[in-house]
Amino acid sequence: MDKIGLPLCRNCQSSSSKRKNNILESTLEAKALYNALKARGVPAKLELFDGFKHIDIAIPEAKVNIEVDGGHHNFDKKQALADLKRTYYSFKKGYLTLRIPNSLITKGNLNETADFIVDFLNESVNQLESEPSFSNWLKRLF
Repeated sequence: MDKIGLPLCRNCQSSSSKRKNNILESTLEAKALYNALKARGVPAKLELFDGFKHIDIAIPEAKVNIEVDGGHHNFDKKQALADLKRTYYSFKKGYLTLRIPNSLITKGNLNETADFIVDFLNESVNQLESEPSFSNWLKRLF
C-alpha cells in the first residue's frame, strides 16, 4: 500500500522496499527518455521525490512531471485510477504530468518522442513569455 492507502502496481511493489532504503531503480525506458531529454538540453531530473512520490522524470523549472508507464498502467483499473489521482494531486500543486507509454520509447520512437516533448516545453515557454511575471522563470528554464 502507498501513503494514500491504494495498492501499488507490481513493479512499484518490488521497488517499494528499495525506495524506502533510498535505493532507486528507474526502468530502462525512463532512463532512455531521460538521457534523450538531457542530450537535448532539457534540465531533467531522474527519480525526483516530490514529498509524496518519486517522479520518473521531473523538470521542476517547468513544473512538468513525466511518468513512463508500462502496459499495466492501462489495463489494471485500480492502477489507472491511482495514476489519475496522483496526476490530480500533482496538478493541484501546479505541476503538469505527461504520461508516456513504454511503446513510445521501445519501438524505435524514442527520438520522435523526445523531440515532441521538447517542442511541448518550448511551446509552453512561448505561451508564457507574454506574461511579465514569468520572464525570469523562463530565462532559468532554457
